[in-house]
Amino acid sequence: MGMNVEATLAYGYDLGSMEDFRAVQRGEYDSPDLPWFDPDDEDASFPDEAEKVLFASVGFTEEWTPASKDNGYYDRKKAAEQQIGVDFDYAGSHDYPAFVLYATGSKQSVDWAQTMTLDPNELMAPRPGWDAKLTAALASLGITPTQAGPRWLVFPFYG
Repeated sequence: MGMNVEATLAYGYDLGSMEDFRAVQRGEYDSPDLPWFDPDDEDASFPDEAEKVLFASVGFTEEWTPASKDNGYYDRKKAAEQQIGVDFDYAGSHDYPAFVLYATGSKQSVDWAQTMTLDPNELMAPRPGWDAKLTAALASLGITPTQAGPRWLVFPFYG
């Protein structure tokens, strides 16, 4: 299995990495200092732990079980995802990942020899709800980014 290079454009926040968390909530060694995340736990994934907090913030605390597929679990999870309205992506590489919190629906990616045509007018068009969803997610997570506000971000990922 080969490695893939991807360039992504998305609207949101650059939260940095485990060694350079780009938020006020920085602990020892500049790692995230948040009550719901233990940076010393090598098995913990920042985006996965953040997702649990976000789901709980909209009242979705169900765990998947083998019987879930037959009782509407996925429909309820999808409704919660739409209510949250944000996602996480990785920048950098598997070995040294950084985290991007972005508005659902804003992400566009290309890999290897692909190109992406950008229309500045389209990028500047208002997106109702994106800023509010990002603000709500940050509040639920207890994160105050050092970035002045949500922005269009271009970031690479090699993995």
